[in-house]
Amino acid sequence: MLRLLRRYPFHRPITNNSSCPTHLRLLHDTVPKTLTPSVSDVTVSYLVGSCGLSLAAALSIAKKFTLKSTGNADSFLSLLRAHGFNQGQIAYIVSSQPALISYNQEKKIKPKLEFFLNVGYSKADLVKLISSDPSILKASLENKIRPNFDMLKSILGTDKEVATAIGNSSRLLRERLDNCVLPNMKTLMELGVPGHRIVKLSTFYPRAMMKGPAHFNQAIDLLKKMGFDASKLVFALGVNVLSGLSSSTWNKKLELFRSLGWSNEDTFTAFKYHPYCMLISEEKIKRNFGFFSEKLKWEPSYVAARSIILSYSFDKTISPRYKIFQFLSSNGLKKRTGDFASFLRMPRKKFFNDYVIKYADQVPELFEIYKHEFESSRCMVEH
Repeated sequence: MLRLLRRYPFHRPITNNSSCPTHLRLLHDTVPKTLTPSVSDVTVSYLVGSCGLSLAAALSIAKKFTLKSTGNADSFLSLLRAHGFNQGQIAYIVSSQPALISYNQEKKIKPKLEFFLNVGYSKADLVKLISSDPSILKASLENKIRPNFDMLKSILGTDKEVATAIGNSSRLLRERLDNCVLPNMKTLMELGVPGHRIVKLSTFYPRAMMKGPAHFNQAIDLLKKMGFDASKLVFALGVNVLSGLSSSTWNKKLELFRSLGWSNEDTFTAFKYHPYCMLISEEKIKRNFGFFSEKLKWEPSYVAARSIILSYSFDKTISPRYKIFQFLSSNGLKKRTGDFASFLRMPRKKFFNDYVIKYADQVPELFEIYKHEFESSRCMVEH
């Protein structure tokens, strides 16, 4: 039946006339009796036959949205296809925001697409942007999209930087920036955060800058209490992490570290060295620290001062590097046997060249032990 529907879409209401085509009667017979009369057969037909939605999705949408005519809808589909959208992307856009197909395309949709092309978006970039957030097409061009874009450009400097920021959070086009971004920027400037760091934070971590000022200021206050230097990069990273965490999530992480024998001071030290340690999963923290404390006898304070190692993959980095460290030490090929932390933090390519390739002839097992890293490193060399 679905194949028939896709092949023969219809655009008029179903009647009980016996001359009604067979595939229309099939659809009519399969619509659940519990559906209310507001479900439009024309809407379902169009969503399936022209927009590429599944019958189930079309039926669900038709409970809330009714297509009164197909003129604007046909124009909408033609406009998207002309701008490079494929059928799958169109189906997603329509399923996400079905009301768009009823808009006057010349007045409501086309000017927005042309705006993005005029400020430097390629068709591919435009397709990616709209497909990731179809609600952009519902935002007012004159009251939201254009003024927000211009405001961001005045702050970030170039259309390219604005496009990067929007790519990281398209909400920048739909929100009142003067209610969040501008007050938060003012807070950072008053703290002495360098302008270029504010720009980078707004460009690459715009979600942090879009938090409500009250929540944002709480994050800033906590960073100040922990002794963060506002002029340093790590302060900006701390802002990004804390602005995205609720108080309950932060407290749960503190409790997790306490359960592993860490003091709050240890945890704050870890956070100051690597703010993203507070975003690592509970399972990963327990597994990695369990290895460090049980196998290597490292104290929480020692790990806290090197907290980035908590984020490493145990199977692909920590375990194979430890085995290689042991092999090299036992064969007298590495003089400093007590420096596994530095061994662990070494950049992957340098580690591969200095400790795998260099000693592979003497210890052939190195390639097998380090096969995960070997494949990645080989790709880097080849490219």
